[in-house]
Amino acid sequence: MSIDLVHDIQKGFRTILHCMSRPGTIKSMEEFNDGIASFPEGLPATFITALTLLDREVSFALVGEQTKELGDMIAAYTMSVQESPSAAEYVFITKQATKEQIVNVFQEIKIGTLVNPQQSATIILETEFSNEKELTLEGPGIKTTAELSIANSKDWIEERRKANKEYPLGVDMILIDELSNVVCIPRTTVIKMCGV
Repeated sequence: MSIDLVHDIQKGFRTILHCMSRPGTIKSMEEFNDGIASFPEGLPATFITALTLLDREVSFALVGEQTKELGDMIAAYTMSVQESPSAAEYVFITKQATKEQIVNVFQEIKIGTLVNPQQSATIILETEFSNEKELTLEGPGIKTTAELSIANSKDWIEERRKANKEYPLGVDMILIDELSNVVCIPRTTVIKMCGV
């Protein structure tokens, strides 16, 4: 692996921060792909995201048809501990995850408390998305509205709404596609079906 563990990780962090502050904005992390020689099961941008967000003070979970090798690799590079989705601060849902697995994550994930809303989890979901007009996003960081199309949104959109119904409680989401694009949907963002 030829990832620069200082400069590349800082660039990755800035990309994620940019997307989190501007929900619905798609940014590329493709520049890091060549530095990742072989990444088992997951997408290269998922691994960069793991390197960016994880350290020994937080835990992560993997959901999907991932191999033990994937979890071991993330743990080795980040020194983070792998936990169940209900205990982890970061939950990575791989592209092989079933609808049932995704729904279960939203039902058991940490959403924080009124005293400590920051004790919630972040979901990193591997899926396909584009700026086509399927969903409308509204909320902080969006001037009027933003449009987004997400391949499996019908699998989890209602469960996300339930998890985020009592702000400041809720979960933030980072979506990653096969082209190493990233888009973020913070808990403050309201998602509506276009034309509804």
